[in-house]
Amino acid sequence: MTELQKIFLFYTFMYFMVKGALFVALYVVTIILEKKAREKHALLQAYLAKKRAEEKKRWQTAYNLYLRKYQPAEKIKLSRAA
Repeated sequence: MTELQKIFLFYTFMYFMVKGALFVALYVVTIILEKKAREKHALLQAYLAKKRAEEKKRWQTAYNLYLRKYQPAEKIKLSRAA
């Protein structure tokens, strides 16, 4: 093998080593980012569920007040008409 072929093989080997190391590094970074994103998503889902429950409770109170105010009046009107 000539000196030029040895140099070519050495640099080709180095190229594949760097490419493999870069692949492994990016793969590990992707796994870490995905784990953090899943944790953040779980926290967001819990926050939204809590917020929706509070909003449902607030609106339920409003609907109860509305029904208590207007429903008896409608029952009285209907009973007089009959």
